[in-house]
Amino acid sequence: MTLKKAYPVLAIVLGAVGGVLHGLDLVQGYDSADLPTGAPWLTMLYVLSAIAVILCVAAAFTYRKTSDRYKAFESYLTGGGTRHKTVAVLSGELFIVFGLAGLYYTMTHIMEMTMFDRVTLIPLYLLAILSCVAFMRLGGSAVRGTVTEDDANMIFIPIAWAALDLVNTFKENGNVPMEGKFVFELLAAGGLLCALHAYARFLFSTPRPRLLAGFAGIGTVFGLTGGIGLMIQYVMTDLSDLQRVPRAGCYVICALWLAYQLSRMALSDEPEGPKLKRGKPVTD
Repeated sequence: MTLKKAYPVLAIVLGAVGGVLHGLDLVQGYDSADLPTGAPWLTMLYVLSAIAVILCVAAAFTYRKTSDRYKAFESYLTGGGTRHKTVAVLSGELFIVFGLAGLYYTMTHIMEMTMFDRVTLIPLYLLAILSCVAFMRLGGSAVRGTVTEDDANMIFIPIAWAALDLVNTFKENGNVPMEGKFVFELLAAGGLLCALHAYARFLFSTPRPRLLAGFAGIGTVFGLTGGIGLMIQYVMTDLSDLQRVPRAGCYVICALWLAYQLSRMALSDEPEGPKLKRGKPVTD
């Protein structure tokens, strides 16, 4: 099996392992004063993250420039039939579930929140709910083998969700002294945002296969790391505090959706374009 075909599975496995390490670090890595306890989980997670990024970069470089930029979406990201439609529908429905859960929690605890949270969390979860439409319509485009302009424009909804999540996470944790408690949520939101932007390039005929392959893998790894870590923290600590669970669920679902896009790229029949050297085509 080539690296290109094994890449989606490797990204999921690394993300799942990273999520376990992150969850253990959140639960056991800090004392009541938020000082490090000396647990090894964060160090192990940093090592795993470095390995994951190197793997994603190496896998991305197995792709060449597309042979026809106007047909890149059709060549790389379509096919799969019923399976593709199922992934799209499940992703959309789960985004609705977690979006509604986050919106409900926000509305029922709004008086306890800071003004910044009140302003950002409601649109954040509304965007998560609307992302359902984007995933389903893009899934339909992939099944049909072509994308319309209206469907392509839907990608800006999950892009806006990821961007707002990144801003909210940074603002809420900017004064936290221990970076391990929030940095992987920042990496999750940032990785997913970059991957969705790279996916959008395919929809608007400015594709860069290496960019999408690299960021989709990074988004998968850190989306799963951040999301699973938060879920483990919730299960192992206070089951009544649901504040971060909806966000974690959205990270995980978006990461798995990107992993599926990687699998479509790996199975693509795209006739590869020329080899690249410093961004320019070269002849063999």
